[in-house]
Amino acid sequence: MLRIAALLIPACLVTTPIDAQDVSARLDSVMKAAEAKGFSGVVRIAKDGKVILEKGYGLADRENRIPFTASTVVQIGSNTKDFTAVAILQLQKAGLLSVQDKLSKFFPTAPVDKRDITIWQLMNHQAGFPLGLGGDFEAVSRQQLIDNAMGFKLLFPPGSRKSYSNTGYALLAAIIEKVSGKTYDVYLRDRILTPLGLTRTGFLLPRFSSRDLAHGYRSNGEDAGTMLSKPHASDGPYWNLRGNGGMLSTVGDMHAFYTALFGSEKLIPFNARNGLFDPQQPVGLAGSDLVNVFLYERMPVRGIEILVASTNAAMKAPAVRGDLGRALGLPDETERESEDGPPARASGKPVSDEQSAVIDEFVSTINKGDKTALKDFISAHFILPADAPTAEQRAERLSELHSDLGLLSTVRKTAVDNGPVQVVVKTEKEGEALLIFDMENAPPYRIRRFGIQVGG
Repeated sequence: MLRIAALLIPACLVTTPIDAQDVSARLDSVMKAAEAKGFSGVVRIAKDGKVILEKGYGLADRENRIPFTASTVVQIGSNTKDFTAVAILQLQKAGLLSVQDKLSKFFPTAPVDKRDITIWQLMNHQAGFPLGLGGDFEAVSRQQLIDNAMGFKLLFPPGSRKSYSNTGYALLAAIIEKVSGKTYDVYLRDRILTPLGLTRTGFLLPRFSSRDLAHGYRSNGEDAGTMLSKPHASDGPYWNLRGNGGMLSTVGDMHAFYTALFGSEKLIPFNARNGLFDPQQPVGLAGSDLVNVFLYERMPVRGIEILVASTNAAMKAPAVRGDLGRALGLPDETERESEDGPPARASGKPVSDEQSAVIDEFVSTINKGDKTALKDFISAHFILPADAPTAEQRAERLSELHSDLGLLSTVRKTAVDNGPVQVVVKTEKEGEALLIFDMENAPPYRIRRFGIQVGG
């Protein structure tokens, strides 16, 4: 799960009066126009604590003609990370860990290059771990996730810079389970969701009805299913996804969560947050799997809160955000910034001609959109362990990637300290992206792992 570009509103802006009835009509008009262009999702907007729009648009399930409503359950993507961060801060407040604790405390066999990584560096994407170590729905156990992370050559020395990492947050989820003695899902239920009365948030424990879950739809109209229709473990998501994405919720529950987090001490005392979740600062938090998008914005000076969830890759939530802002009277100069900046730029030596040729063939094959060609490329150029996804399964994922991003064009390639190769590409549909290849350093330069980071 990716945390995509966030929307940040300067705190110094002067608030202006809003006629709730008039602006509600304008907002609804904006969303009906978006619905006519293919938007499917749900919007919740409040001003000074009063809801001025809370409504679903389009179909949550096209096959069964189930409309979106304000209570439809949606994916929240990387906003899952906010629950993980809260859990870590709670455990610190309870004296069970410190954000300055090192990985060696929780994983005694951690190799030398990772022993001194701190929890704080994991939380802030400064540990050097990659975006991911495989597909979200690969059947990876907690121990396998830990072993894979410990065996990965870090992208950079810990603490030297940032690179967005789902793997880092999966390790935080593992620490939460080790320290609390509970599964991630159960810990969130007992310490965050139940105390706030949130019954429509979680993964398996809310026991959602399939009719309540929104389906995602790719740009070509293909039904990508619901989160619970994907492979998962008996106690929650598999571990490439646990702690960093995959949670389900409603805009009402997410409003209640963020209101409690920013506006009270119900979850964490203000003096125990290590500078996170400052109630005085504007914030924009967003997550996406390139099909479903969830946006949350809080503007304390203006008293405005915006939540938007979308499920159609051809008409995503950011596409309507500007029009909603104008209907609210927000300035056009509202800045779009990535929470962690644009995709990390690799520094290091040039890529060898042999590695470059493999990467160029990879990009060319993806651009063809031919699953058979993708399978043949993967069979020839990927290392395929017996317990890993097959060439057919990987080809299916890469085909979906092509559908979501469109054509790729390479901007530059760089090898990071004889480790992963980072390739900046322009995508047809999503702007700039970063491809990360963990490759052999000698012929035939096969690919061990591949990841992609979109945002910025």
